[in-house]
Amino acid sequence: MVEIHTNRICLAEKKYIFQLVLHEFLGVEFVLVLDDNLCDIRIVRNEKKIVLNAAFFQQFIDKKWLSPDTLPSLPLEFVSADISRENPTNYPVLYGKAEYKVTDNVIEIGLDVFGSSFFMLSRYEEIIVKAKDSHGRFPVRESIAFKENLLLRPIVDEYVELLWEHLHFLWPSLRRKNETPQTFISCDVDHIWDKGIRFPGIFSRLVADVLKRRSLIRFMDSLRLFFVVNVLGKREKDPFRSFQFMMDECERRKLQMAFYFIPRNEKKGIDGYYDIESEEVVQLMGEIIKRGHEVGYHGSYDSYKDKEKTLEEINLLRKVYRKAGGNPNDIKGGRQHYLRWETGVTEKNWEAAGMEYDSTLGYAEHIGFRCGTAREYNFYDSIERKALNLKIRPLIIMEVSMFNKNYMGLNEEKALATATNLFNKLKTKNVNLTLLWHNSSFETKKRKQTFITLLREMHKKAQNPI
Repeated sequence: MVEIHTNRICLAEKKYIFQLVLHEFLGVEFVLVLDDNLCDIRIVRNEKKIVLNAAFFQQFIDKKWLSPDTLPSLPLEFVSADISRENPTNYPVLYGKAEYKVTDNVIEIGLDVFGSSFFMLSRYEEIIVKAKDSHGRFPVRESIAFKENLLLRPIVDEYVELLWEHLHFLWPSLRRKNETPQTFISCDVDHIWDKGIRFPGIFSRLVADVLKRRSLIRFMDSLRLFFVVNVLGKREKDPFRSFQFMMDECERRKLQMAFYFIPRNEKKGIDGYYDIESEEVVQLMGEIIKRGHEVGYHGSYDSYKDKEKTLEEINLLRKVYRKAGGNPNDIKGGRQHYLRWETGVTEKNWEAAGMEYDSTLGYAEHIGFRCGTAREYNFYDSIERKALNLKIRPLIIMEVSMFNKNYMGLNEEKALATATNLFNKLKTKNVNLTLLWHNSSFETKKRKQTFITLLREMHKKAQNPI
């Protein structure tokens, strides 16, 4: 047990971030002591203390909440504040000062650990910055993490480790929470079959094979696939029908997979082209249920800011799930289509619909740590200024981000190296590994092998955490 001494400025936000970092992440119990004479945050026990900068919260003495002048000043400073490692880490100072001092009984950390963590986890900047991409999303290039080359660093998790090292240095008897890291593999079911090898889409594909791709081999392959799937009735040969393959590979490693379905395909060409109430989808869901995998919600393109549409779609999904043989109460989470997300709106819609978790928060354009963490955590509503029950399951890697030429544009070898390097940066035991891979992304043997290798690396990391 430790004491946290602080003033009343931004008390709701402080209570949230203290509870999250100390109790939820580290398992350290604390009592809050209010002292309006303080301008910092102090962790106290047995006449020893850690004094932490509180610049993020203190700025609201004379600044307005969610005003542009409360964003971090760029370029950021960095501070080396490791107490025990031979190769100290340079920590980005989102808020605070690049200062660090250690004595026998007092440690002074100029980095605002709690305020900087709150900034990242609450997505505070996304409410302030109004820029949007063509899909109405907060662009990765507008983020502090991208501008400061921090996107591939889980900086909140680094801050948590920094804090724990100093807590344990002053009070060796403190015990840290011991958690087993989880591996979350998910598939956004945008399509359940390839319309390019169905009628009438096959005509467009054949023409493109000849005139655009100028490949007789591609033309013959498309024609052969059309014949096998539609004439011989071997639907399992459809390249988008990779559900069994994905489940097989996960089951080999004793991993559960989640499949997120779009309940309403109202925006043709964007929302997909399957009817969730069709017998084909019901049978697919039934197979997923039978094999012990998860079915979840993939909010349609226009649902992310629409509370009523979100609830209607989730209720429809639960209805179909029941028909497939499942318990509707097992529909607990999912992800928004196209990763569309409006901080201050979307999370409240999900909470109002009774969902337990959302896994939208990653950037479409780039893999990495949009929230600064790989941990699952309760979100904070920065508009109404209160903690929510909805948990955020940060999306760390999406295969589209790596392979799409409009995004990172990596080949399979570079994608695998980048993803593996990212996993290796998770220098703590208590974090999760999250991968999204669409069932429509297995067009080559190399892609299949990349998926398999990633699963193997994620499983290895989870089984042998640092």
